[in-house]
Amino acid sequence: MKKKSNPTSKIKSKLSDQLTERIPVVSITDRFSDYPGRHLTPRRLAEILEEADSGYVHRQNELFSEMLEKDAKLLAVFQARKLSVIRRNRTVIPYSTAPKDLKIAEDVQINFKGLRHLNFIIGNIADCVPKAYSVNQINWNQRDRKYMFDDITFVDPKKFRLGKATDLYSDPNELRMLIDPNRIQYYKGIFSDEELANSPVDGVSIENDPMVRQRFIIAHSNAMSGLVARTALMRPLTYLYLFKNYDIKWWLKFAETLLGYRVGKYDTSQPDQKALLITAIQGLAEDSAAVISKESDITFVQMAAQAASHLVYGDLQKWVDDTYGQLVLGHTGSSQATPGKLGGEDMAKEVKQEFVEADAAVIDEAISDDLFKPYVIANYGPQDGYPYCQTDVSQALDMLKETNIDLNLQKMGFPLTLRYAKEKYGRPLPNPDDPEDKILVPSPVASPNSFQNQENDKTVAADGKKKLLTQR
Repeated sequence: MKKKSNPTSKIKSKLSDQLTERIPVVSITDRFSDYPGRHLTPRRLAEILEEADSGYVHRQNELFSEMLEKDAKLLAVFQARKLSVIRRNRTVIPYSTAPKDLKIAEDVQINFKGLRHLNFIIGNIADCVPKAYSVNQINWNQRDRKYMFDDITFVDPKKFRLGKATDLYSDPNELRMLIDPNRIQYYKGIFSDEELANSPVDGVSIENDPMVRQRFIIAHSNAMSGLVARTALMRPLTYLYLFKNYDIKWWLKFAETLLGYRVGKYDTSQPDQKALLITAIQGLAEDSAAVISKESDITFVQMAAQAASHLVYGDLQKWVDDTYGQLVLGHTGSSQATPGKLGGEDMAKEVKQEFVEADAAVIDEAISDDLFKPYVIANYGPQDGYPYCQTDVSQALDMLKETNIDLNLQKMGFPLTLRYAKEKYGRPLPNPDDPEDKILVPSPVASPNSFQNQENDKTVAADGKKKLLTQR
């Protein structure tokens, strides 16, 4: 009798057939950039954004990276938002309480927690927050006839385009990896020859082919609805960055002339002295020293209104920095805390809770769908459901506030249990079997009257000592 084939094993075999074969996503050219932010103007910025609308997001992503590199305030607010979700604890939740699902979840948990530099990997996935999407390649290995994810490599978002350049009716949100014409041979056997033929222009899809898709974690975080190229949180910040750039340049020029304008006078009968005088005046801006002829003269002319004009530059920069904080963190408190202002320091340490929860949900979904699910299918075959990643986004308790609430509840007769107090406040109960785990008895607290009696005793003792001395 012919043995029937198992369809489940076929699917498992198909998905894991080329799992360990690496796709060369990192090249030596990744270290180079065109620096589109150099000499940035409104016209040049508009061209970069319009180019991204057509699907070619290379220069837009390079500009995003350059903005974070050059603007310390912008980097700080994005770092605060990223760290607020990186530092959270993550748990692998089983699909159900069935023994098989519990075993699968435990297996996934061991492999996931064993990843090197896990927080660094989470940060790379969270790169989708400023740039709308992030791509990370899963490096699979096979040990003891089992597939394991050993490492996860960040892929620069500038290596992709959205949709096909040669087909206006293609999906405008499809991520397609651009391939250097000189490296096409490295991708043969992974992508079809038809796709590779147009790959330098159209790129190759990393989403449609399941053999390719199982090797990438793709996360999307859109600040607004619409085309992916226009939904990046960094996009509305580009013009603010441009304004601030102009402002700093003009402020530096203003600082050079803060003491006034320099006017040089030379003897017209000696025209050769003009060039020397110009050099001398320009030197005053750098080292405040110059050598001129006896016939030449330099006068400093100061404008009265110039003294207060520096406020314009400072106000513009403060407005831009506050807007950075409002867009990225949900409030201006973290961008610029005011010392001594009520709540200022607390606000400066936090990101809006809704933002933390939204970012955590995006990361959890990407890890669950693109890492856990392929792992389970490769090792256990398709399942009715799969374990998922859950980030703890709970806020820290205000202990003083919570204890006051609980004390008031007890005064009202509401029963509170030891288990409730233990779980809520994280205080362990004593173990009666452990001799060192004995209960500490608090020392008696003196009443306010006792302090008053002590003061009276001191006064009496002082008076008695005074009388004794006077009697002598």
